[in-house]
Amino acid sequence: MHDDARTDAQRAQRLAPHRRTALRPAWHELPDAVRAAVESHAGAAVLHAHSQDGGFTEGFASRLELADHTRVFVKAATASRGEHAHPAYRHEARVVALLPETVAAPRLLWSVEVGDWVVLGFEDVEGATPQRPWQPDELAAVLAALEGLAEALTPAPDALLPLGTTADLDGDLHFWRRCASGEVDLALVPGPWRARVAELAVREGAWAQAASGTTAVHFDLRDDNVLLATDGRVLVCDWNWIQLAAPWVDLVGLLVSVHGDGLDAERILATHSLTRDVPRASIDAFLVALAGYFVDAASRPPVETSPWLRVHQAWYRDAALDWLTTRLRH
Repeated sequence: MHDDARTDAQRAQRLAPHRRTALRPAWHELPDAVRAAVESHAGAAVLHAHSQDGGFTEGFASRLELADHTRVFVKAATASRGEHAHPAYRHEARVVALLPETVAAPRLLWSVEVGDWVVLGFEDVEGATPQRPWQPDELAAVLAALEGLAEALTPAPDALLPLGTTADLDGDLHFWRRCASGEVDLALVPGPWRARVAELAVREGAWAQAASGTTAVHFDLRDDNVLLATDGRVLVCDWNWIQLAAPWVDLVGLLVSVHGDGLDAERILATHSLTRDVPRASIDAFLVALAGYFVDAASRPPVETSPWLRVHQAWYRDAALDWLTTRLRH
């Protein structure tokens, strides 16, 4: 087998099952008080619940069919299960309520806290997340939507401020610098990269400044956070990582998966309005920081409430490093 083909086959074997990565509670497993609150705010009894099992959080996420023949999409999380979903959903409720109408995102209808549960009710949208590997037509639609998203959120609307910045996130994206200083065991670093840790640390040290900006960016834009509606809209979901950064950050983050799926991410960088004029060194710095994050994250112990999380992070680690192999030759 050719080396490239072998790499593709290995990546495919490690790829988490598409749209089936989350371990979520079912409707009947929610506390009575939570179910009562949902039905009260939705205005009708729930007849059927269809769990949405993409993503990597441990929260409840279901499309609910109601007795009045309407639907609502509900997310809910408790502080007693897992560490991520409860604060993430609470923050998301605040953010999506403040997003401008020009931002293509599902509309928040209501939110409520019941004991240690936070519950969000959204408009239900007919559609699905993009297929993986990425399909050219779906990718083209998402790439076009990112232009409108950046336009709507540049500069960040006053209602969303204050937001964190890339400088605030630098402490989370500093793996290579920790390696260079001896804080991290180099055994975590894939073999071919160990001799380049010093170089990667220097590049990583530039990422926060290179990616800084006044745009409110999603900062976690993956296929499972995108909804392709049957009416042709492209909606961006799960806004709990929103930050101030350069308008190209979400596109570059998304392109890690595009490269990993074997499509020409370099061509997109060179032609897309958000990246074609961005200095190569700036994109490299951000990619190096992302790669380091995934090297670190993939090495951590498994998460009981998110069984596919480390597999997902390992796949992104490999995709990011493979892309950098090509980019850093020049």
